[in-house]
Amino acid sequence: MAQKLNLKCFAEQRDLITPNGKLAVLCVDMDGTTIECQPYFDEAFDEFAILMGLLGVPELESQNALKRIYYGSMPHRGFERHRFPEALVETYRDLRDKFNLTQVTPEQEDKFFSLLKGIGSAPFFRKPKLFADCVQVLTQAHERFLLVAVTVGDYEAQLFKIRQSGLEKLFDDRIITLEEGKDKLVAQLIKDYNIDPEYSAFIGNSIRSDGVCLNVMNFIHVPFETSLSKDGDKLPENTGFSTYKVKNWRDAQENAINRLIRQRDMALSGLIAPDGRSGVCGSHVRKPRATTRKKTTA
Repeated sequence: MAQKLNLKCFAEQRDLITPNGKLAVLCVDMDGTTIECQPYFDEAFDEFAILMGLLGVPELESQNALKRIYYGSMPHRGFERHRFPEALVETYRDLRDKFNLTQVTPEQEDKFFSLLKGIGSAPFFRKPKLFADCVQVLTQAHERFLLVAVTVGDYEAQLFKIRQSGLEKLFDDRIITLEEGKDKLVAQLIKDYNIDPEYSAFIGNSIRSDGVCLNVMNFIHVPFETSLSKDGDKLPENTGFSTYKVKNWRDAQENAINRLIRQRDMALSGLIAPDGRSGVCGSHVRKPRATTRKKTTA
């Protein structure tokens, strides 16, 4: 829990209430959505390929072999931080046998494996680099939504990223899991916090891991990184919720987050009933709050 919540108090202070008397939430993925992830793994791939090149293996061959062995076995391999270093050792053994490599003697193998594991461990504890406008958009959204980080990966590594990215202060809660499908955990969140999924959304870059949450709430797809995507990945159909396909965080704000706020405010004002029909606006209902915020320098 990022903060001790007094739901009744802060729900009114932050204007989180939906027309159904529940709370609105934005569930936010971390890797490849709020922070860059793939460039750090790309560097590890390059370093591994260069090292194998010194042993006589073409760099492209090494890159492809590591992709096949690591990405090809996801998510069954697991998301703990030792899994990627293990994949480098496994790939080396595969290439050693294929190319009959003899440069590394049996006596040297333990030290060589330690070198490989060092390359494979590096991506997990690098200082996170946020995607453009992420902080500004989430800071503004914080006024109208609960914000919950929902991320797959090694617990310590993901907690490091949340804290070092500067986003921890914005998140009301966090879910860190080793299970790729997040919809069951988000369903629990909906129940525990009395969330209104009609006016809530999951923001993520992965069709498979994040998009599955379309089963339980709206989905905002920000396709920054797609390294773990596979042919055949597709969103659930006929769930009753909406998908917003956006290009970046400003696009997500303008064409998804603000729309959810607008729909909520219109329904609260009585101009549009929660079921989508036109309502009667009386003097006793409040006016919709503007979704435009003060400009923030990026």
